[in-house]
Amino acid sequence: MVVNEDDLVTAKAKEFGLPRNLEGMSVDSLHAYRTALEQEIANVEYALSHREGVLAGAQALFKS
Repeated sequence: MVVNEDDLVTAKAKEFGLPRNLEGMSVDSLHAYRTALEQEIANVEYALSHREGVLAGAQALFKS
């Protein structure tokens, strides 16, 4: 069975409750939701950079 990469991304997004139904949200609620998502993206990027730094340090340690 061949699995489409888009299907994997969609399945992973659903695991996190995405995409969210935006149909009934007001303009103010949509702005607040976007702000919250932007903050969450910033948090994820910080966590990724931290973990990638730790991983690079560990790889350098075991490479020597």
